[in-house]
Amino acid sequence: MVLASANVVIDVVSGSDTVTIEHLVELGNKSRKTLGLLPRAAYHEAAARGHVLSARSNGELVGYALFRLPRNEVVLTHLCVAREHRRSGVAHHLVDAVSKRYPWRQGLRAKCRDDYADIQRVWRGLGFSQLGRARGRGDDNAPMTVWWRDHGHPNLFTPVDEPTVLTVAIDTNILMDLHTRKSHAQAERSQVLLAPDVADRIEKVVPHGLERDIERHPAELRRRLLDAAARYRRPHGFPSKAEQLYNTLSEAVNAKFKNHAPTQQDLGDLWQIAETAAAGVKVFLTWDERLRTTIVPLLLEMNTDPELSGLRVIDPDHLVIHLDELTDAAAYRPRVLAGSRFSTELADSDSESILLTFLDRPGGETKQDLKTRLQRLAQLPRSHSIIRDTSGTPVGCYASIMDGQVLRTPLLRIADHGDADTIARHLLWTLRLTARAEGAKVVRIDDPYLSPLAARAASHESYQHVHDAWYAWVIDTAGSGLDVSATVTSARGLANLDAAALLSPSLPADAAAQYERTWWPAKITDSALPHYAVAIQPRWSAELFGEPQTLTPRSTTLALGREHVYYRTGRPSTLKAPGRILWYLTKHPMNGQGRFIGTSLLDAIETGSPEDLYAKLAHYGVFTLDDVRKVADRQQQAQALRLSYTEMFHRPVYWDEYMKLRTHPDNPKRIQAPVRMPQATFAAIYAMGNRSENT
Repeated sequence: MVLASANVVIDVVSGSDTVTIEHLVELGNKSRKTLGLLPRAAYHEAAARGHVLSARSNGELVGYALFRLPRNEVVLTHLCVAREHRRSGVAHHLVDAVSKRYPWRQGLRAKCRDDYADIQRVWRGLGFSQLGRARGRGDDNAPMTVWWRDHGHPNLFTPVDEPTVLTVAIDTNILMDLHTRKSHAQAERSQVLLAPDVADRIEKVVPHGLERDIERHPAELRRRLLDAAARYRRPHGFPSKAEQLYNTLSEAVNAKFKNHAPTQQDLGDLWQIAETAAAGVKVFLTWDERLRTTIVPLLLEMNTDPELSGLRVIDPDHLVIHLDELTDAAAYRPRVLAGSRFSTELADSDSESILLTFLDRPGGETKQDLKTRLQRLAQLPRSHSIIRDTSGTPVGCYASIMDGQVLRTPLLRIADHGDADTIARHLLWTLRLTARAEGAKVVRIDDPYLSPLAARAASHESYQHVHDAWYAWVIDTAGSGLDVSATVTSARGLANLDAAALLSPSLPADAAAQYERTWWPAKITDSALPHYAVAIQPRWSAELFGEPQTLTPRSTTLALGREHVYYRTGRPSTLKAPGRILWYLTKHPMNGQGRFIGTSLLDAIETGSPEDLYAKLAHYGVFTLDDVRKVADRQQQAQALRLSYTEMFHRPVYWDEYMKLRTHPDNPKRIQAPVRMPQATFAAIYAMGNRSENT
């Protein structure tokens, strides 16, 4: 409990306090016109996470703040005060309480329409400043302002908008709710997709399976639905792939329900799912409970078709609850980038016609502008590349040029493609890897026609937008906050930017983890970020990290990839997130003695049944549902360790070498279950692992 004033008391709402939560729902619904519809379950989920603060005046509930915690900031989803208590300081008390609860985060962000009365005075009075302009993704494309209340930390990035927009396919019934039967009482359930905090974070698309699904409807309704569908992007996949996925689904359904003849609606549903998966869309929204309870379990078993096994079929309410999780999962799927679906080739003088297909006409680029840019690149050796999918279709292109200690990228384009988000993040990560390998401290993207999708991906990848370019700082320093700050200042000097602020010793774990993501491969060794050693068997290490090597070579980029999931038993352990993991490859007759092979950031720990965890995290690849079931404990609970920024050592650190480092009394004598590792020992192992083989 926080006493905000003599009359206003701020409390963290407990997930078990259903009476208060229901009162919050009632209070929020009274302000639906400005706040938007938030499903009741979303209030309960936020309270269970500790993400709701209530305000009471003389015992009466008068307001609340509901928020979420993406990246290293706090985003206000709802800031609500009862009408009769406005202008009495309640909102200020709520905002102050949120800031005090998360002082190590960069600040508070909110996005609000401009057409609300006196809205600028309200936000400025709460200590916010205008950070940027935006357009809402609702039907009216309303102008909006991004508001920011800074916590005074060194500025890692400019949080103007959501880093990634999630593409979701809507089924026929949701399309009807939103367009052909808006006045129907049942249609209100889908209005949650139009709420500002949801609409601005998703792109609604209509799969081509719609045409097959509406064949049973009267001609006039079919026409109205097709007119409504024309307002959305219709994502394209290969027709042959959609047909193959449809046949796979049909066979699975027929085998499971042998005595049930599928209806026309059933067939239409299967076609919508098949077309969604074939187009590379990762989330399918439907209110059809039968579809969600009968088809989803079948999808999880389809390991030979990752498009199906990785598709989430959920209702809009659960979309709201799990939107951050779904966005992160859908933005990067390691198996897509494992070398089986895309190829890269160097562009040459004969590639101009292909590269001209990436012309940004909507952004104002002329054909001559792009031709001039390409001609300059053609004069440089090995400067630009084309990415193709399995059909040979160009889906992306980029250029990278070393300029002293700066890796310049004057060209980075992504086509409208089912895996466009994945490709964009992959390219941005590749640029940082290239910069590190070449000894560069800075990646500078100065393509003046960078697409909104690529810009969102850059923000998600912790690139910083300064003036007319995007920068990534490649800080290859492991040391104190002072050491890292000095290297960052040197890197910023290469971009003619001011010195970095000094990082204080004993940075909180959350803040240290975010700095390390932003300044990868920096390691801040005097922070509060805990270190753990986790043993991993060779068969899982080979799949996740490419060590030990197998007969089939694995992509180095995947080994240094963005996000992974490692499953372990559900029994409690010493692990806490965020943290840093040292991977210890266990001894095996075929692979020699045990050794430390690399490190990852531990972003989160999820505990649940194998089925629930796999349904949430199947996008991350590698593990099958059977694999997760095998590691579960007797209570059928498993833990999923969510990992990012995995970095494999240049050379392994063998057990006998580690034993010589064991000067600290807390150094573990053996590594079976996860164990805490002293910070100094981690630093020593990291330094040894990153020496060259000849050192």
